[in-house]
Amino acid sequence: MLLQRFILRSALVLLFLRAGQLSGAASSDDAATTLRSSVEEVLSIAYSGHANEALAARVRPALEKCFAFDIVTRQAMGPGWRQFSATEQKRVTDLFSELMIRTYSARVVGTQRPKIVFGSPVATASDRCEIPTRVTTSSSNEPIAVVYRMIKLPAGWRIYDVLIEGVSFVANYRAQFDELIQKGGAVAAIRTLEAKLAQPVPSNS
Repeated sequence: MLLQRFILRSALVLLFLRAGQLSGAASSDDAATTLRSSVEEVLSIAYSGHANEALAARVRPALEKCFAFDIVTRQAMGPGWRQFSATEQKRVTDLFSELMIRTYSARVVGTQRPKIVFGSPVATASDRCEIPTRVTTSSSNEPIAVVYRMIKLPAGWRIYDVLIEGVSFVANYRAQFDELIQKGGAVAAIRTLEAKLAQPVPSNS
């Protein structure tokens, strides 16, 4: 009797573990599907034949659907974020989101549509994963390694960081803002973001 109970319990444990593995795999598949769809939408807009001057405004709706801009901004600002008032947090998020959209848009556009190969998702937590991609452009001799870090939110999977050739977008900006915020707080961050947005968009041609 005891042996039968042990076998039954062992079988149930294995069943639940297997179900959890399948659930995790399905979740990662959802993240991959979301990323593919989002990248395809952005590229379709970027290479639709319209003038590139208004590209940032045209891709904004697509990027707002796939990026967790609030999480990205909070991470990029670092520990100093907690010192910001609610109004300052909203202002910084709005400015940083606009900067991200402009930066991403400028990098997307080239003379020819880039070719993207998606790798398999790698789960880093129950609600997070990384999806590696290889991007080949008309101006690059070798594929560029781009890794998307994604998080599962109530609204679905969203991008919360992008690594280009191993360099984290979030970490790069945090290195710029950490000391700035320590010295000047939210006001310094807002002024710096406004100054960056006042500069002309760099050409990627």
